[in-house]
Amino acid sequence: MGKKNALTMLFVAVVLVSLSTALNATPVVDGRFDPGEGYTLGHYVNIEVEGEKKSGNIPADDGVLWTYHDLVTGDLFASLTQPLTLVDNSYGDNSIGWGSSAPSGKNHNFKDLKGSDKAQFTITDADGSILLDFIVDYISESPTASSGYASLGVSGGDGKVNTGSASSILAWGTSLDYNLNTLGHVLTEDSPVADGDYVTANPAYSDWVFEVTYEFLVDGAIFQDNGFGELTIPVVHDSPNKIGKNHVYMEINGVIPEPATVALLGLGSLTLLRERRRK
Repeated sequence: MGKKNALTMLFVAVVLVSLSTALNATPVVDGRFDPGEGYTLGHYVNIEVEGEKKSGNIPADDGVLWTYHDLVTGDLFASLTQPLTLVDNSYGDNSIGWGSSAPSGKNHNFKDLKGSDKAQFTITDADGSILLDFIVDYISESPTASSGYASLGVSGGDGKVNTGSASSILAWGTSLDYNLNTLGHVLTEDSPVADGDYVTANPAYSDWVFEVTYEFLVDGAIFQDNGFGELTIPVVHDSPNKIGKNHVYMEINGVIPEPATVALLGLGSLTLLRERRRK
């Protein structure tokens, strides 16, 4: 066997092992979306932002929702990521695409993210009955967190449960919580310096997550009677965002093709897929 063929076969083997690991893994609910951690179904999320009464809502770029339903335990994992053109984890003097560069004209500060940002989710069973209607807090002050700030999930800050029990939400996380506590980047004035493509100038912050992501785990016990039906996202509160007013309305529409391929290629492939879909 030639050296070139041997290297090719080795590369293919590594890819297959990586793919197998990704497909058999269970997602880690930490607020950071990793396409290789076990999510198996992806959807585009059509987004409209609240506009003025006369002009109506304003279309925005697609978001992305990934889910994994464990058929053994019934547990449901979900991860929602909003487009960087709508909102991001850049703020202070190093904010990207905010202020005069944004259609909304709004500036972005750390206090905005911890002030009122949140996302609402509803989960039904196969008969269409609402099992859970809850709001996940993005970031709030927390005396128990290493940074002094954390997502308080559904039991504090801007989070709460409208229907169902808070005990059914087994875990949650947001990307800013991940930046501050998991990575230990306690930046409450200015986010890391980065260019317009969100590439950080300081290698110490190269792992900073600029995407705004909400992630959670629902106890599969709630589906025992009729099974899992549907996950919807009635509204997300981004105060402010780059496009319009604070309310952001989302509709899950369209399956992302070949989620296993995305797991191998990473988040960059999601950008390409969204661009092709838009065109």
